[in-house]
Amino acid sequence: MARSYLRSCLPILALCLVPLGGCSGGGGGSPPGTSTPAPTQALPTTGTTSGVAVNLQAAKTTVTYPAAAATAIGASKGMGNITMAVVGQGATITLSTDTSGNLSGVTIPAANINDMVSGGGGPGRALTDPLRLDFYYQLQDVFAFTNDSGYTISQAAAGQGLTSSAYGLWAATGKAFPSDAGAFAFGNLTPPTAIPATGSATFSGFTIGFGGATDGSAAFVLKGNAQIIANFASQTVTTNLTNFQTDNISRNSPVTALVPSLTGTSTISGNAYAGGISGGSLTGTINGNFYGSAAQETAGVWQASGGGNAWLGSFGAK
Repeated sequence: MARSYLRSCLPILALCLVPLGGCSGGGGGSPPGTSTPAPTQALPTTGTTSGVAVNLQAAKTTVTYPAAAATAIGASKGMGNITMAVVGQGATITLSTDTSGNLSGVTIPAANINDMVSGGGGPGRALTDPLRLDFYYQLQDVFAFTNDSGYTISQAAAGQGLTSSAYGLWAATGKAFPSDAGAFAFGNLTPPTAIPATGSATFSGFTIGFGGATDGSAAFVLKGNAQIIANFASQTVTTNLTNFQTDNISRNSPVTALVPSLTGTSTISGNAYAGGISGGSLTGTINGNFYGSAAQETAGVWQASGGGNAWLGSFGAK
């Protein structure tokens, strides 16, 4: 059964459940530097709409976005197998909108999710809702049951909403354990020729993720602040992921987790940047992109491990 953020956390956002099945419409990844994904034929929508506004694309369209991705294979049995992919390496997410511009479908091929979204989201709901930073119940459910999945998609940033990018998390279990899980970031990429060559910009937002012991003894969700400082003159990016809060989803473990702030410097190439991050006993990597017509936003994914623990997440900032 597929459970999105829309369905498992709040009754006001409750939507119908659909069986987890094969994915369609995911498409292949676009090459690096793709500026804006091309819309494909819209999926028909019937019944009550989700009431969750999507500002990344036009109403009554289906768009496949190339995504940056961090994936943990067998995450429910330990966080020791994490892979990273930059935009253009095959990871995608597909969103469909109804005639009102509300979310009507989500396809995440990596999770085998192909979900028609309907139900009573209510007026005023959007992907910018800060409650979408919470992935606690979805991850707990997926790690406890077979043939289950969950996801969240967020456009929340510090004090404002994103309009050109989005980020999120997913988790999925097939007919047998263990569960896989991952993070993603996507949107309308800045054309490489529109990336500034001078000046600097500071982007503020949030990061969400999960992780825990590599031996599977404890698992956690996390959220924190994301500050991305782009020095376009030197073509470098400074990443600051700070103020992490964690919640333990392990049913039989009282363990708490303290995740240190993670910082690092990346190199800009076109509309993308990548580099190392570290903090405390953790070391890892970050992959990000600039989004919007003139690099007004940034989003990406990260991973870090050390001391018997491993973490991954996504972020969005403006």
